[in-house]
Amino acid sequence: MSEKEFSELVESLVDFCNGLESLVVNARREIKELIKTEANRQISEDSFSILSWQDEKGSRLGCYQVAYKNMNLPEKWLHCFNILKANSSLISNPFTEQGYVHRYWIYPDKYSDRIFRKKISENEVES
Repeated sequence: MSEKEFSELVESLVDFCNGLESLVVNARREIKELIKTEANRQISEDSFSILSWQDEKGSRLGCYQVAYKNMNLPEKWLHCFNILKANSSLISNPFTEQGYVHRYWIYPDKYSDRIFRKKISENEVES
């Protein structure tokens, strides 16, 4: 391969990589918009209710429930997990909508395989 051919090949590869980079930037932008749309759309509690929930009890939380990833349909569980993650739904900022019976949260840094929920008390509904 001559030096000219090699130079043209390298230039073509650089152009190709620049095109790929542009596609990735646009794809990321589109994904962010989809996440914002999902986060801003009212989500029915049915999305969470179809998960299989296990009763738990803790000294600080009292009675609550956990949906484990391995005990649910992966796509249904992941959909709920992504909703909570997009809304930064931690225990200090649980996810709930008007009319929900439960509040939902995750601990993404500690548990990437479970979703938590606790029934909303009457006192919480009134305030």
